[in-house]
Amino acid sequence: MNMPNLAVQALALTVRHLKQFGLERILHLGASFRPLSSSTEMTLSANALQQLEVLKNNADGSESGSLLQSMNQTLTIFGSRLLRHWVTHPLCDRNMICARLDAVSEIAESMGSSKAPQNVEQHDAEDSFVTNLKPKLNYILSSVLTTLGRSTDIQRGITRIFHRTATPSEFIAVIQAILYAGKQLQQLQIEEEGSKENLRGKTGRSDLLRKLICTASSSTVIGNAARLLSTLNKEAADKQDLPNLIISDGQFPEVAEARMEVQLAKEKLDSLISLYRKQLGMRKLEFISVSGTTHLIELPLDVKVPSNWVKINSTKKTVRYHPPDVLTALDHLALANEKLTITCRAAWDNFLSGFGKYYAEFQAAVQALASLDCLHSLAVLSRNKNYVRPVIVYDDEPVQIHILSGRHPVIETTLQDNFVPNDTDLQADREYCQIITGPNMGGKSCYIHQVALIAIMAQVGSFVPASSAKLHVLDGIFTRMGASDSIHQGRSTFLEELSEASHILHNCTARSLVIIDELGRGTSTHDGVAIAYATLHNLLQQKKCMVLFVTHYPKIAYIRTEFPGSVEAYHVSYLTSNRDMDTVGMQSENEDVTYLYKLVPGVSERSFGFKVAELAQLPSSCIRQATIMAARLEAVVNSRARNRHGKNWLLKSLVTDQKKEAQDEMLESPECLHVGWSPVLEETNGGAYQKFFMNLKAAIIDVDDPVQSFQYLNHARSIARELISSIVHFSDKQSFLKSVDTAAATEADSKRRISSIL
Repeated sequence: MNMPNLAVQALALTVRHLKQFGLERILHLGASFRPLSSSTEMTLSANALQQLEVLKNNADGSESGSLLQSMNQTLTIFGSRLLRHWVTHPLCDRNMICARLDAVSEIAESMGSSKAPQNVEQHDAEDSFVTNLKPKLNYILSSVLTTLGRSTDIQRGITRIFHRTATPSEFIAVIQAILYAGKQLQQLQIEEEGSKENLRGKTGRSDLLRKLICTASSSTVIGNAARLLSTLNKEAADKQDLPNLIISDGQFPEVAEARMEVQLAKEKLDSLISLYRKQLGMRKLEFISVSGTTHLIELPLDVKVPSNWVKINSTKKTVRYHPPDVLTALDHLALANEKLTITCRAAWDNFLSGFGKYYAEFQAAVQALASLDCLHSLAVLSRNKNYVRPVIVYDDEPVQIHILSGRHPVIETTLQDNFVPNDTDLQADREYCQIITGPNMGGKSCYIHQVALIAIMAQVGSFVPASSAKLHVLDGIFTRMGASDSIHQGRSTFLEELSEASHILHNCTARSLVIIDELGRGTSTHDGVAIAYATLHNLLQQKKCMVLFVTHYPKIAYIRTEFPGSVEAYHVSYLTSNRDMDTVGMQSENEDVTYLYKLVPGVSERSFGFKVAELAQLPSSCIRQATIMAARLEAVVNSRARNRHGKNWLLKSLVTDQKKEAQDEMLESPECLHVGWSPVLEETNGGAYQKFFMNLKAAIIDVDDPVQSFQYLNHARSIARELISSIVHFSDKQSFLKSVDTAAATEADSKRRISSIL
């Protein structure tokens, strides 16, 4: 295995650490090593998993309401663990995705899915056999998985066996479960082997499904499992009777020898009773046991015994003794039993060590069973929720996401028939970016969530909640959603936003899906709009990836003019009640809003924040005051827009007329004739003339601030003086300056007249 030097050093330290616990053997298996990243798996960061609520919801952190919870129909613990891995590591290989989809389709058909052909008339025996096989597949598979779900966790069980920490009862339970599953699934394999080529063509059973069934029901696994179980005594295992656990004496001769020593010690001890019968003259004398003390001789009080007999206990009528020979024999028996226990424990440890050579095949069988459980779960999901099989396009086709009547897999479960589906149509060589606006709580985030989750489900190998779906394999899904901070690290909400945006810009590719929701709301409006616009521009120009961009800044939609045909604006539709004429264009406190949750072309200019304030139960007085303030601000903005439009029109006409009049007067004056002035000179000093007229324009526009207007006029007069001194050479400069001052006064008067008009 080719690994970097640092990885080898880390592995050596890991081996040394595991040796303290006797666990270093796990590193001998190639299956223990796996790259941190793979080209066959989609990139899903922890941030994306959290914001898309793939594993946990963002409300209380539980699994309820997550994508995994809605998809998980597994019947076993180890199958549930594998499905969790599948959901967090979607595939990026089209062939592997289609293999899973084929397997899910086959299992769903065997369940009698409505999408599968029903009551098809068969014309030959082979077709009839195939038809009967399909329901048998479902019956056997569900029966096996249900039984395994009620038994122990066999995946962790074989790991404990491999590390020699499993108890005998646990060992037997795990191996019995694997043996049962293999024998049951072997029925399908035997039928398949009867006419393998014909059956493969008739049933359409996927190669993946066939491979998993064959691995789980391998004759090698079944044979080894039966042989291992034949070595152990189940009753002794249940009683934790280690000395009697091993059955096969031929496999462990030392156990047989220790058992023989125990047996001889018992026989020698039992033979002493005949000696004491003769010695005491009692034919019916027997050893008795009292309170765990064995081989006691019980005699009446008046019977005399040798002085070296040890009195153990007595009653009112009897006395119980241990003769010296019995004590010696008991010591020999205890020593033999202890030796047997040690021998059996060593034999059990060797037995578990011997399992290591079977571990790989048993692990593969359990992994196959887990995969079958996941595929069965996805088949149940597709059948129960009316999902459809997605079409995965080839890699050489343009990156695309086409979803017809897509639904959110989690929210749909809650709303059921009340959920409003939406279409998605993105393609790299056409429209690959959607800018989405709309009112608060109108369904914007739900829509972009559902697109991402449908893409994840498709690449997991699952059917998807839609009428139809055609998708390209994505190499990653990148998200920027929600508001959060990290106070203990000194990171503000806005810094977190930009950090996520930076991660997207540095890591996404043309085959990625990028979802951005409300970028820029953590700072001022102007900064937020600018950063959001620049981020989107970079994605469109540099990355050209699939983009869903949700915003409350309608001006961002102007980016369509820079990328015609590639960017379109949409909004979630709504209906509003009729309003009074004097409140048109302003916020209304009593306005009713009906959300339609349907994505339609266009830009929404309103967010209806006051309706959310009502839902949040803000005090009515607070909402009323906010409504009044919003109406005032909106009126000011509208008034400024109208004034600006009128001023621009008047200024344009005024400047044009004044410039023409000035040129005419200059051309007609004898002084101009004297110096040879012409309009070409004005072009030569175009910068000065431009500054002159810009200051005049600013003085006229700024009607609300006379001081500022006067400053602009003074600046214009200074520029005029410089132009006079450098270009115009009058014989009487004083009279010309006087005329300039008169013109400035006239400009100020014109400004006052324009202000009165506005």
